[in-house]
Amino acid sequence: MTANLRTTLKLLAPHVRPYLGILGLVLALGALGASAQRGIFLLLTPTWEVLFPADPVALGSLGAAGQAQELVGGGGLGAMRDGLMRAVLGAEVVPADPDARLAMLFRVGALIAAISVLAAVVHYFFLYLARWAALRMVVSLRVSLARHLMGLSLRYHGERKFGDLLSRISADVSTTLNIVNNTLTELVQEPLLAVASLAFAFLIAPEATLLVAVGLPILAWSIGLLARKVRKGSVRSHTTLGASVQALSQMFQGVRTVKAFGAEERELERYREMNEGYVRATMRMVRALAFTNAWTILYSHVGLAILLVVVGVFTIKSGLFQHDGDMLTFFMLISGVYSNIKRTARAVTRANEAVGASQRLQEVLDEVPEITEGSAAIAIEPGKALQAGVELRDVSFTYAGSAAPALADINLHIKPGETLALVGHSGSGKSTLMDLVARFIDPTAGSILVGGHDLRELSLDSWCAAYAMVGQDPFLFHTTIAENIEYGRPGAGEAEVAAAARMANIHEFIAELPEGYQTNVADAGTRLSGGQKQRITIARALLKEAPLLLLDEATSALDPLAEAAVQEALERLMANHTVLVIAHRLSTIRNADRIVVLEEGRIVEQGSHADLLARGGVYAGLQETQLQS
Repeated sequence: MTANLRTTLKLLAPHVRPYLGILGLVLALGALGASAQRGIFLLLTPTWEVLFPADPVALGSLGAAGQAQELVGGGGLGAMRDGLMRAVLGAEVVPADPDARLAMLFRVGALIAAISVLAAVVHYFFLYLARWAALRMVVSLRVSLARHLMGLSLRYHGERKFGDLLSRISADVSTTLNIVNNTLTELVQEPLLAVASLAFAFLIAPEATLLVAVGLPILAWSIGLLARKVRKGSVRSHTTLGASVQALSQMFQGVRTVKAFGAEERELERYREMNEGYVRATMRMVRALAFTNAWTILYSHVGLAILLVVVGVFTIKSGLFQHDGDMLTFFMLISGVYSNIKRTARAVTRANEAVGASQRLQEVLDEVPEITEGSAAIAIEPGKALQAGVELRDVSFTYAGSAAPALADINLHIKPGETLALVGHSGSGKSTLMDLVARFIDPTAGSILVGGHDLRELSLDSWCAAYAMVGQDPFLFHTTIAENIEYGRPGAGEAEVAAAARMANIHEFIAELPEGYQTNVADAGTRLSGGQKQRITIARALLKEAPLLLLDEATSALDPLAEAAVQEALERLMANHTVLVIAHRLSTIRNADRIVVLEEGRIVEQGSHADLLARGGVYAGLQETQLQS
């Protein structure tokens, strides 16, 4: 088994285990259905003898029973076959009387119809349960992927190309669904049909069947060699597809910028080139796929021709088949074997074609979460979490792949009820420090203490419940305004949602909308300005009623009028809370209890607005720069 096929099995194994019982039933139904479908062919011999009897024939002499008896010894196989024929025809001999033969014919026809009904019912449940299990397994895979991705750090999501990730969790998962469907139907049913055909053919002509069986491993070996090229092409194809989806996603996410620079044709040309690369990579896989299928057809048909000649020679020379019905049944069963093998080969190549998708999905699942929770994690009550504030002791942090630390030797105590502002030039470490407090990332050195515990000792849910965050880019879900606000505290009543909106200075605007709080954010479109969106996120944070507020430049992208409305809402939000705020406009943090100035990842100044201005240091320089601009 190749590494790539092992990757597919590794990907699906956790999602297969809950359905092993169902899959066992699917396998049993497949075996029963295959036996029923191929068992009908055994009735061709008695039908032939009924239709074309040369003279009254003893059932013990039908077909190649002699050869079968010689092969197995003691006549066991032949006796079993003869007993089956007697049970089917209900007589020791095929009579010459036409009426008696008609009665036998109707008996055989009724039996074929009964077996056909059984085969149809079995196949219905086989296919139904197989597809049900496949869908359940893929839904489980999707949920597992989503859960795993949500558990990865912001660093991972920041570095990952969104389009490529979207391609993996949409196109690659859909391809994996096709693998599972393919496996549970064709890769189960077709081999079972082939085995059933060989078993019944062996009952008729053991030596000729063994000759067929000898050639099958050679075909399987050659298909395995050709399938490797399909797998390699699959990985390249899915990788280039991910790149093209990334280009498309970037083009639409930045559509304003694209249009502003008149770069539509430039972006479309880039997208076309990436799709041409996808076509080239895919066609290399298609060539290998086509060659595999062509080789299977050639081998099976040439093999059938050789078998026809060999069986014919032995029949002429030594009487391998003494009756027409036996030969007809044998060749129909063997033709079925080759048809099943061809379909199995196509199913195998399709599975290998999709291995690239499985490999890309497994790469996502192999990503190790950076932020984890220990088995003995402490659940701290939100109301008690900030009783002693938040203390950073000798905290340093370095991003992966960076030589210089983003933060170095940070010692800082955020006191309960204090508003502490972080200021500094871009890249000074402000957002990194806030991400550490939010535990989006963990320090590479030092510790962050909350309630006497290292932040890494607390459960993620309990610490998340202790703070509310408002960022500089307000994000609203594509649902109603009410549900966007309620996101801060699921289950909150309408009155509580409205009260939070009033405190955020957004209630009047919402009330004027035709559908009020039930207005869908996607439908509101351009009617929601940046300031209005920001105030909805502030209402969301107000509703959460968390003791710690993390405000990341919440007014930096707003015009002065919108900033004033948002700032008023923020001041209400900040009342009676411990606040850590990142400020771009220094005018918004004049009243902060303490201002900490960061430069190149280190604290260089801290104090009140007035104190820092009086010192004439870095903060005073920032203030002067903003006043001049």
